[in-house]
Amino acid sequence: MKKFSAFLSEAERSLAAQTAEKLGLKHVSYGRYADPRGNVTHVSKDGKLVKLAPGEEGGKQQSGREEEGGGENTSDQGSVSITFGRFNPPTVGHEVLIKRVAREAKGGEYRIYPSQTQDAKKNPLGPSEKIKYMKMAYPEHKDAISTGEELRTIFDVLVALNEEGFSEVKIVVGGDRVSEFNSLAQKYNGKLYEFENILVVSAGERDPDADDVSGMSASKMRKAAAEDDFKTFEKGMPKALGPKERLRLYKSLRSSMQVENLEDFHDASFKLFEIAPKLDPQGLREAYFEDDLFKVGSFVENDNTGLVTKIVSRGSNYIISIDEHETVFRSWLRDLVEVSTEVAIKGFNWTPAGEVGTDALSNYVRKLTPGEFLKKIQKKK
Repeated sequence: MKKFSAFLSEAERSLAAQTAEKLGLKHVSYGRYADPRGNVTHVSKDGKLVKLAPGEEGGKQQSGREEEGGGENTSDQGSVSITFGRFNPPTVGHEVLIKRVAREAKGGEYRIYPSQTQDAKKNPLGPSEKIKYMKMAYPEHKDAISTGEELRTIFDVLVALNEEGFSEVKIVVGGDRVSEFNSLAQKYNGKLYEFENILVVSAGERDPDADDVSGMSASKMRKAAAEDDFKTFEKGMPKALGPKERLRLYKSLRSSMQVENLEDFHDASFKLFEIAPKLDPQGLREAYFEDDLFKVGSFVENDNTGLVTKIVSRGSNYIISIDEHETVFRSWLRDLVEVSTEVAIKGFNWTPAGEVGTDALSNYVRKLTPGEFLKKIQKKK
């Protein structure tokens, strides 16, 4: 499966749709194109238009493999419910989210996609270790948890589901992320993937200060681990995770965050916003205004979507960044983590093009964020 960046390049050429239009074909359902008489004659596969063998109705494609008798089923797989998140660490709050995903599937297919991000502060658990604990914490849903290392972004996930043959996808996310996911997912439908329907469903608003399950956020768990507060940490752990596993997870978090003892946490170099920005918005803003982080020209990864982009402009509490194809993204500070140039290029195939990072491009991007948007941000603040 190709990465998001590769699909962006292909999308600019209109993929199978452009070829189908030249042939006078009409898109009738998931990846299927019919002639003027209504007969399905072609299907889209890997961004290309493939002609079906005589008598086929979208079941098997005509290719080298099919001629050898292999064949590939491209029938409509229907609907799938998913979520894409960090799960760093997995909590009882995530358990509520996963149950909502399963409920939305209504007995059908559902998938849980943990992000592949890892860093010492906001994402201390590596992907494999995180998935191991997730499967122990949510045994009823362990078969739905994805282990695909290539699925780094929400777009990688959607492209993979499209290739599997699903015609509808329901994306379940926290209430504060509905707008972002809906905008991005719909923006590339028909370009990177072809779904008949994309629904973004809220899993409910989460109060990080609440004492019940809704307040047991991963940010609180990381903070508790950093403060050596195992009692609070345990409250946020799923019941299926046994005492020994909880302690191992707790120690692993502390080790990864480099806070082996309480003195480390109180060290002047330790910053709470680095491990839990939602719990320390003031510290995050102060560091941002002092130009200690998110500088123009640096690379950042969005925690919600997995996308790696390069900063070209800084706003009041957001940044404007672009990918290697100069597609523009706007992100809140709390949703970002800085990554090195080496990680951006090696791990995410980030290949700078054009005027990335130059003053000319920065001035251009600023024109895409008119004053009205800034006024709305200030008013909301």
